[in-house]
Amino acid sequence: MYSRHVDSYIVGITWMYTAGKFTKLERCILCWFVSCGIIHTFLEGHFSLFHATMLERQDFLAQMWKEYGKADSRYLISDNFTVVMESITAWIEGPLSFITVLAFLRNSPYRYVFQIILSLGQLYGATLYFLLEAREGFPHGPYRHPLYFWFYFVFLNTLWIVIPLLLIYQAACKLGKAQELADGTSIQKKSK
Repeated sequence: MYSRHVDSYIVGITWMYTAGKFTKLERCILCWFVSCGIIHTFLEGHFSLFHATMLERQDFLAQMWKEYGKADSRYLISDNFTVVMESITAWIEGPLSFITVLAFLRNSPYRYVFQIILSLGQLYGATLYFLLEAREGFPHGPYRHPLYFWFYFVFLNTLWIVIPLLLIYQAACKLGKAQELADGTSIQKKSK
């Protein structure tokens, strides 16, 4: 509960801070990246650091992982793929989420490059996460359970497929337009 409140508070501050500076869509995207930064760095970072002792731990984040472990026991048995995937997510995608937010706030010309890199990482990780479990026949959780399978496993993780796909598309369109302008400018200069 505490981490959800902290996340909501920081996302709310992001929403208010960006008012008048960005469109509503851009503000939603920035809030998404802030939320990803918090989730990846702190929640998944906790798993990365303490996966081997998760069952023994009594701290709040360990309790969250134990609850999620009811949907996917790979988090309770230190499954090699899960540990590696979550470590990459925590220590690369977490900081990159915050770097992406800063790039947008500073109007960096690299903001959409960061958006694509981060979104591709999220998409790749979530896709492997689903496909490996599906290939094994969903043995690590209660298949088709309304809460553990459909909400925890499918819905929550599908967010990291659908939203990154949309963000990759958006960034590709922005970068394509920028390249088109750059090409048009360079062609005009060459023809003079």
